[in-house]
Amino acid sequence: MIRRFYQKHKHTLTLFDGFFLNNTVLERGLVIAPIIVAGNTMKNAVMLSIAFVIITFFTVLVSSFIPKKLPYTIRAIMHTVLAAILFIPVSYFLQGYFPEAVYKAGIFLPLLVTNSLIVSKGESRFFKKTRGVMAVDLLSHVLGFSLVACIVGAIREILGSGSFWEIPLGLGETAPMLMFPFAGFILLGFLAAALQKFRLYVTREPKALAKEETAPDGSEQPESAN
Repeated sequence: MIRRFYQKHKHTLTLFDGFFLNNTVLERGLVIAPIIVAGNTMKNAVMLSIAFVIITFFTVLVSSFIPKKLPYTIRAIMHTVLAAILFIPVSYFLQGYFPEAVYKAGIFLPLLVTNSLIVSKGESRFFKKTRGVMAVDLLSHVLGFSLVACIVGAIREILGSGSFWEIPLGLGETAPMLMFPFAGFILLGFLAAALQKFRLYVTREPKALAKEETAPDGSEQPESAN
């Protein structure tokens, strides 16, 4: 059912593939450091997500108006400067609502100013589209980062410290090692593998699937118990 729905609406869903199937973090391995190091609680993950969405979306959107006649090096510098300027009010806002999360994020919060979507993907992907399509595509990518950050943050906080949003859940046993960066890296690896498996499932062409389900003599093979 899922495969049929995807194949039927493939062209429409492609506009939003940055949210899930071509996720910025899980599929492309971009902007993983903040999630691995600082995304070990739900509150930290939400803080990182807010910063990433606002800084990246508006920086790339405004940068699309920079004349392409300028040398690439100058344009890249201007992208980063715009992101740095936008970071100032965003950091003040986050400091007011998430002071501890901002402190724990450390250098990884300001490093969002030079994330891959701003520095490289803007020129290589987003700016090649019309602004309407670009805005939808960009929004799906930044929200895809937020999705992964929140999933990883929730899993690590619940299983690692037995709490959610720093509220104790009363769990008997926890795994404190999940709060360390290496655990975040491993968890991202498992999530990326699961996404790749699902991606291959839904994107497989019906003809290829039919060939696999048909025996060499032309008769249909029986379906497995799974």
